[in-house]
Amino acid sequence: MSRLSRIGSGSRRRFLRGIGGIGLALPFLEFLDGRRAVAGGADKPKRYIFSFGGSSIGMDSGDAVVPAGAGALTGDGMVTRGIQPLADQNLLDSVSIVSGMEIPYGPDNAIPAGGRYVAWHSSSPGPLASGVRSQPGDEKLQGPTSDWVVSPVIAPGFANPVLAYRVQAAFYRGSNGTGGTRGLLSARMNGNILEEVPPISSIKTAYQGLITNFVPPDPEEAARAKFLLDRRKSVIDLVRGDTEKLIPKLGAADKIRLQRHFDELRSLENRLAATDLPDTPACQPVDDPGDDPPIGGAVENGDGGGYANNGAYSEEELRATVMVDLIHMAFACDIARVANLMFTYSQCFLNMNPLYGHATDLHEMSHYSMGGGQAGQDAMADGIAWHVKHWGRLLAKLRDTEDMDGSSMLDSTSAILCFEGGWGYDPEQAADGSAHSSERMAVLIGGRAGGLHANGGQHVIGTGRHPTEVINTAIKAVGVDQQMGEVSGTFDELIG
Repeated sequence: MSRLSRIGSGSRRRFLRGIGGIGLALPFLEFLDGRRAVAGGADKPKRYIFSFGGSSIGMDSGDAVVPAGAGALTGDGMVTRGIQPLADQNLLDSVSIVSGMEIPYGPDNAIPAGGRYVAWHSSSPGPLASGVRSQPGDEKLQGPTSDWVVSPVIAPGFANPVLAYRVQAAFYRGSNGTGGTRGLLSARMNGNILEEVPPISSIKTAYQGLITNFVPPDPEEAARAKFLLDRRKSVIDLVRGDTEKLIPKLGAADKIRLQRHFDELRSLENRLAATDLPDTPACQPVDDPGDDPPIGGAVENGDGGGYANNGAYSEEELRATVMVDLIHMAFACDIARVANLMFTYSQCFLNMNPLYGHATDLHEMSHYSMGGGQAGQDAMADGIAWHVKHWGRLLAKLRDTEDMDGSSMLDSTSAILCFEGGWGYDPEQAADGSAHSSERMAVLIGGRAGGLHANGGQHVIGTGRHPTEVINTAIKAVGVDQQMGEVSGTFDELIG
C-alpha cells in the first residue's frame, strides 16, 4: 500500500505542486500547475475532455460499431459490440454517437477547407482535431486543438490548463520511438505562433506531476516534502538565470516561446507552495502506480509470433486505468478542468493479443472487415470497444462524483471520443470499401453540460457533415461560442 493510500479521508489534504528539473528546460512545461476554485465562492466549474483512438471504425457488411438505424441508444438493437461498454456502464442516457460524416480531400493544390491531402495515416487527424486543412506531406497540426480553444474560457488563471496524456507508450514499429507526430494531437497558440504540445505518456511522470508532493501529517515526512519543494524552487532560479542570458541571441519567434516559458516559471514560483484543496470526499489522491512498465519491443508487419509473444505492448490496460484515475482526481480537486487523452497513435500498432486474444495490432484489425467476415468485424469492434471502455469509465466516475453544488460532475462536463478514419473510398489506392478512408466517420460525444443529452443518448446520422462539427457541439455545451478552424456547424439536436 502506498503512503497516500494510508492517509485517512478526514485528514487535511494539501498538495505541493512541483515540477521536475528536466521539465524546466523545455519550452513547454509538461507538468501541471493549477488554480483551484474557492469552494462556495465561485461558479461551478465546467470540464472538457478530448479523446482520440488511432483506428478506423470499419462498416462494410455489419453493424459492429455504429448502430443500424438512427434513434435513442436505449432502443432495441441499438447497442453494438463496439459500444457495448457504454451499456455496461449505464451511460446510454449520457452519450451519443454521430456517424456518416466525412473529412473532404483534394489534390495538393486544392485541399478544401477543413480537408486533408490524399495520403492516408498522416492527413486526417490534424483537420479532425483542429478543423484546419492539412498541408501536403505535413502531418503536423495546422491550427489549435479544442483543448486549447476551451481552456481560456473554462480554466482562466491556470498556469498550464490542459492535462495532456497519451496511453500508448511507443509507436511499436521501426525504431520504436516514444514520441513522433503521430503520437501528438494537441496544439496551442503562443502569440501568433502555433505550438504543438507533447503529451505525457509515462504514468509515473503523470502521477508525480499531480501528487508526488502530497504533504503527510508526519513531521519527518513533511520536512522531506519541504526539502523537495525548496529544491524545485532552486532549480527554477537556476534554469531562469541560465536561459535568460540567451534572449538577446534569439530570433523573434524563439523570444516569444522563451518569454512564455518564463511567464509559466514565474507563475509556478507564485503557486509552488502548499495549497489547501477542497476538503470533500470527492477530492482524494489516487494510489501511486509505481514505476512505468517496460516498453514493449517493436513488431514488424506480418510477424504473428511477435504479437503472440506479447510484443508491442507496455501494459496499456494499466496505463489507461491510471490516466483515467488521474484525470478524474484532477477534476474532482479542481487542479484541472480540461484534458486531452490520446489513447493510441494514429496508425496504431498496439498489440491486441493481451487485451482480446487477437494476435495482431489495432491497425491490422481495422482491415479485417475487408473480407474477414463476421469474425473480422468482431475483432475490429473489440479494438474500438477498448477505447470506449476506458473513455466510458472516466465518464462514469464523473457521473458518480458529487460536485460542489451537490449535483453530478458529469452535469458540467462534455467529452469527445473520435477515431482516425471511417470506411469507404480511398483516393490514394482508388479503391472502395477501405479502412483508409475519411468517409462514414463516427464520433462519440458524452456528458450533460449545457443541456447536452437532455433528451438522452442518440445515434444521429450526419451524412456528409464534418466530424469536427461534433467537437463544435461539445465546446458549445461548456460555453465556448467558437467554431473549430475552418469548420462551422453544430449538432444542436443533441442539446436540449
